[in-house]
Amino acid sequence: MKKKFFNLAVILATLMSSTVFSSCGDDDDEEEPKKETPTNNDNKPTDDKGNEDKTPAESTTSFTAVKGDSYTISNAKLNINGASMKVDDVAGTTVTLNVSGSTVVVGSANADKSYAIVATNGGVAAASMADAKANPETVLFICKEGSVIASGTLANDATIKAGAGETTFTKQ
Repeated sequence: MKKKFFNLAVILATLMSSTVFSSCGDDDDEEEPKKETPTNNDNKPTDDKGNEDKTPAESTTSFTAVKGDSYTISNAKLNINGASMKVDDVAGTTVTLNVSGSTVVVGSANADKSYAIVATNGGVAAASMADAKANPETVLFICKEGSVIASGTLANDATIKAGAGETTFTKQ
């Protein structure tokens, strides 16, 4: 009887030790290796195939002109969607832009030609405040102080602000 009791005690002890001392698999003692984001030579994030991870650019209704910058512009009221625009030059308060092949020179709000008007032929031309007030629905953008190109909806003049459609600029 003592031998059977001893054998039973050994078996129970073995079973108990295997359940008490076993690993649960939930132990996080080891750090998982960090997943590195692949990058190109310029340290820009890339996808698995090595292509740059291009997040969609945000649209804005105004920007400070910097020579060489390119944008796409849209204005639903004028039926313009994704037209190209490049800042060719910034000299003091004068900004030279190329809008879908048309060169437009605009100056700050105090200048004579500070508004860009879409002509009936689809071209873009610089215009005075008087021209913009007479046809506010054709104002594509304005040049404000500090070489800021802005939607006509941001004009200080109430007539132009109310009549113009919102123009958005997306940096390329």
